[in-house]
Amino acid sequence: MTAPAPTLDGEAQPRIPIPDQHFSVSLPDSPIQTIETPLKFEIPEDCRTFSPFARLPPEIRTQIWQCTLDTPGMHFLKIDTDWHPSTGIGRWWIKESTLLHMSSDDDEEEGDPMAIEVRRERRPTHKVNGTLKPLYPTSQADISYYTNLHKQLAKLSVTCNEAAAVAKSLVKRPTAFRLDNGRLVSLNSASDVIYLDYIPPDFYEDSIRFTRGLNCSGLDQIRKVAMRYCHKWHDRKSPLRCPNCGQIHEMPVRLRYPKHLYRFLAQYLPNLEEFYFVDYLILRKSPGSDTGTHTDTPGSSNGPSAPTCKNSRFEGGNRSFFEVDEPNWKITSHVLDVKAWLQEQFVKYAKLSKLSQHKNPEQVKFGVLACEWRVEPPTTPKKASVTPVKKGRNKRAHSEEHSFSRARQISPDQRPASPIEYLPYEATIHYPFVFDACGSNKYDFTFSMSL
Repeated sequence: MTAPAPTLDGEAQPRIPIPDQHFSVSLPDSPIQTIETPLKFEIPEDCRTFSPFARLPPEIRTQIWQCTLDTPGMHFLKIDTDWHPSTGIGRWWIKESTLLHMSSDDDEEEGDPMAIEVRRERRPTHKVNGTLKPLYPTSQADISYYTNLHKQLAKLSVTCNEAAAVAKSLVKRPTAFRLDNGRLVSLNSASDVIYLDYIPPDFYEDSIRFTRGLNCSGLDQIRKVAMRYCHKWHDRKSPLRCPNCGQIHEMPVRLRYPKHLYRFLAQYLPNLEEFYFVDYLILRKSPGSDTGTHTDTPGSSNGPSAPTCKNSRFEGGNRSFFEVDEPNWKITSHVLDVKAWLQEQFVKYAKLSKLSQHKNPEQVKFGVLACEWRVEPPTTPKKASVTPVKKGRNKRAHSEEHSFSRARQISPDQRPASPIEYLPYEATIHYPFVFDACGSNKYDFTFSMSL
């Protein structure tokens, strides 16, 4: 909840409207974790203003101003290399399927696949220049959290002199993350996460290899990065009928692991601390689901004595991104398998490859984010005022005259033919029975069937 910050100018303090709040009580030592009926209360009008704010120490007031901007957010960016599909300019990758004809005698080598891959690597001699830009083309479509951050900074700048000084100091901090055009993205790159598209989506879903180096400023400032989980990596084939037994057998599940992901993370994000997959098909389990309650095994982190790890949450536009844990979320994809594979391969590649720029791959955290939309109920549209149309005095006469004039406009060919009430004798003499003769003939039907 974002509320207007208090001011120091004058005795009158701003009234901060706080809506009705719902709270659930959770006790660590109690078997009951939530209350069925949430607590609800409304703060009175005379308690919504904090008058002693001006008498607080300056250090505390500064911390309060800063807390209004400490919400972790998600910012959607992409690497733009000015790629033209027709000419190939700006392209620094190639599909791995096109490199099959370039295989040598090393294909018959036996050993660790990662060691073989690193041994075949060559340092690229050509580089492509890229720039970080917003993922969405217009500000109206941009759901990055920095759009809200800019509005909050503008409010602080006009609240009072002290708030304006705090906002100015936060913007000038070395932890602030800006794009090449000067746009402010984050006040603290260690708390916000960057949703990054480094190649076009069609190639991101496929198996690619980097053939050229990438020169893009700003990647070294990224501490937390999120990328889309592609469900096409789960190559599930439809069941086929067995030619031997004639029965339908389930085909084995095959995962196409994105090898280009751990290569990009190790080569171009040297200060990476956290990585997240964003899976938009993950849903939160219902509170009464029995899968949400599970027994703790000895040594697990779910025991009462184990330290509780707070899951991350990031805001962006009209949606929130939550870090997923298996007991509370319904996961139908193989995102956890791909995440575990990616973490293992990233650590191996960062240690063995000469192209890697990351020094501490074991300390990088890998997780999964789910998305929840904050959809407000639709507002009732206002009915437009209708100007009454002036009609004639004799409405019945006007209606009869309109119907008569319309009937005269219909041509004889368009008028429906009247049904024939009686057929002549010549039309029915040659046939024992004529359907739709309207009583011109009579016939008793009989039906028989041999058993």
